[in-house]
Amino acid sequence: MNDPFLLVFLISLFGLLLLFINVCLFLKTLKSNYKNKLYKSVLTYLSIYFIIELVCNIIGYLEPKANIFVSHFAFSLQFLFLSLFFYSLFEKMILKKLVVVMFFFFLVTNMSLYFNDVTLFWEFNLFEIVASSFLIIGYTLIHLFNNLGEKKNYFYFTIGVSAYMLTSSVIFLSGNLDLVFIKDPYIDIWIFNSLFFIIYQVLIFKEWSYIKSLQPNE
Repeated sequence: MNDPFLLVFLISLFGLLLLFINVCLFLKTLKSNYKNKLYKSVLTYLSIYFIIELVCNIIGYLEPKANIFVSHFAFSLQFLFLSLFFYSLFEKMILKKLVVVMFFFFLVTNMSLYFNDVTLFWEFNLFEIVASSFLIIGYTLIHLFNNLGEKKNYFYFTIGVSAYMLTSSVIFLSGNLDLVFIKDPYIDIWIFNSLFFIIYQVLIFKEWSYIKSLQPNE
């Protein structure tokens, strides 16, 4: 393949396809999980994230490097819906309150940054990346610790969230577009983000398969 950018784009599209399949699968079994808040929050998160990734890929294909602003929607909305997920997942009230406090801390602080500097909308927001990613990673670690030796409640999904957000945040924090788009020799660190995104989707599929296995009559 003569155009290395095309290879990266195709890998990204494959990850997007897997995400679309996962959305369809969760929709397929929505009827039997309609009263399950956790299930619906995961479905909502996947659906919104698919739209964001679709827009990001379209803009990135038409105008490379012009889709940076989409990252703000990706990290902020991802933090919103995953916060709702962990709020419902946690059983202890102190953990629920922690999620609420951290969400409003993130919201107020992040909004103030944009009000103070509107040009930040067209750049990588380091606070947004670090705060949203590592707070969610913290929630995943708390949940995994609380479920040691117990029923694996959303185990694959939680592992996937933790692994992907860690690797994704590190890549975004590099924030070095000159490095990312070096052509000779060709380097594109975003390919690793796409590869980990594919692994993430595989883990989400395993989560859906596990949920489906608990409903033999579905």
